[in-house]
Amino acid sequence: MTPEKGDGVTLAGNSGTEAERTPKARTGRFVTGRGPAYVVILGRFTTNIGFFMVVPFLAVHLTKDEGLSSFQTGLLFAVMEFTRRGLGIPSGWVSDRFGAARILTLGLAVEAGAYVVFTVAGGSFIAWGAAVALLGVGGSLNNNGARSVLASSKSGGVAADLSRYYVSINGAALIGPLIGTALMAGGAMKAGFLIAAALHLAFAVTSAVLLRGLHATNAAPIKAAAMAEALHDRPLMIFCSLAVGGWFLITQYRVGLPLTVVHQKLSSDLVGPLTAGNAVVVMLTVWLLGSRIEKRSTIGRLDMFIASGVLLGGGWLLCSVDGISPIVAAVVVTSIGESLFCGVVDAVVAGLATEGRTGLYLGYSTMAWGVGGMLGGFVGGGFDLAAGHGALPLFWLVLALVGIGYGAGTREVRRSLAGAVERRRTPESAPAGTPSPADTPTPSG
Repeated sequence: MTPEKGDGVTLAGNSGTEAERTPKARTGRFVTGRGPAYVVILGRFTTNIGFFMVVPFLAVHLTKDEGLSSFQTGLLFAVMEFTRRGLGIPSGWVSDRFGAARILTLGLAVEAGAYVVFTVAGGSFIAWGAAVALLGVGGSLNNNGARSVLASSKSGGVAADLSRYYVSINGAALIGPLIGTALMAGGAMKAGFLIAAALHLAFAVTSAVLLRGLHATNAAPIKAAAMAEALHDRPLMIFCSLAVGGWFLITQYRVGLPLTVVHQKLSSDLVGPLTAGNAVVVMLTVWLLGSRIEKRSTIGRLDMFIASGVLLGGGWLLCSVDGISPIVAAVVVTSIGESLFCGVVDAVVAGLATEGRTGLYLGYSTMAWGVGGMLGGFVGGGFDLAAGHGALPLFWLVLALVGIGYGAGTREVRRSLAGAVERRRTPESAPAGTPSPADTPTPSG
């Protein structure tokens, strides 16, 4: 991976005439320094306040206020989840093809439009279906564009910026629901939709102005076939497969944790504070780790990735013990594990990206997120079945084995993965965009 990747670079086999026709990236102290990172991270924080202000309450609004059935509501959320996570790869491709900053702006504008449609959809299932699909597509474009801008920075600090990006999401997840609760109590959800639309539109305009020309189109735009070609990049596929385990375990905050509270006959009111505690611990840990992650080698980052598996898996195992204290301990331990995982996962994928394909490779990382979340929800849905058969210890043991498993798997291939990252930092190591056969991970201690 070269410092210039994705910024108007000339890929192998292209003429100088083609390169001359390529728009040049904008220069200046702001765009070549820390400016774009600050814009993206702060913008993500503000727009996610809008997202978390309305989306967690959307199911209640749809069934109570708009008269949709719970089945219809479930389908709408499935559409939103698929478009938001399942389209990560094509979103990454268009980010590389047309420029990350442009796709970020486009995604924000699409999301703003979706929130406006929310206000007029009424009881129409079709209208809501189109609106949530727009929200998901816009979110996919926005998310990939933002991460690609951070990962393509020329000023350094890529790993730290990607981890702080995650901090901004957790911060918004704390503030947004508080505003949403007030809106629900006042019967003003439509006002919330308009506020969310305004926040996204404001950031779209800001990004269009401040990030204008940040990433010029590649001299030889990558073809759509590149989306499938990346499947043959074994280091990427192996690492993303391992990352599925981490997202699987993180999903249990939405499934396993609340069900555990209910099963142990504790107050359901505890779910809110426990979830908030998770967000606070993650924010503090990732913020403290940010600069340290940046200073670590790829081997060091992979060691943190391994440790995340032990902490996530082992932390959930604590829930096999009854009582609020073990649950609180589980939240603290798994939150630290989540911090280690999210602090390095995108940085490693960005390091594996071949020239001009940062967005595409981050798209595969998003797909790992989606697959892990889907599997986590499916397995977590078996909680009641396990509880009914007195097999909850087995349920938690399965989660622990998932964490240990992806940690052990990473341990086996970490030196090969680190070697692949190092080779891809040297443009002479292989033709741009072509993984070297030597990049195939092999077991390593």
